[in-house]
Amino acid sequence: EVWQEEELNAYDVTDEKGPILMSVKGDVFNVWKGRNFYGPGGEYHIMGGKDATRFLAKNRLEEESDDERKVELNIAERASLEAWYWTIKNKYQQVGRLEGYDPKSTEM
Repeated sequence: EVWQEEELNAYDVTDEKGPILMSVKGDVFNVWKGRNFYGPGGEYHIMGGKDATRFLAKNRLEEESDDERKVELNIAERASLEAWYWTIKNKYQQVGRLEGYDPKSTEM
């Protein structure tokens, strides 16, 4: 299934029993099994319903400014993203792809 970023917003942490979707490197995952991390009050709740790629690459738990989003990921951030990506891919169900994701933006 192909998802638009706006569609992910409906699957954030506001529904305490429903799915929690997030995108990483263009893949969309249902992370509901990690509700204690991604759900209300969880350490990573900010990522629910969003493209979490840059959060994970930068090991950051707050939104970036528009200027910060324009800066390409450096090699260390790309390596961090790869580690996170494989952890999430091996732990959670992939439910589709994020429309418009540019793989060149995070390739090593």
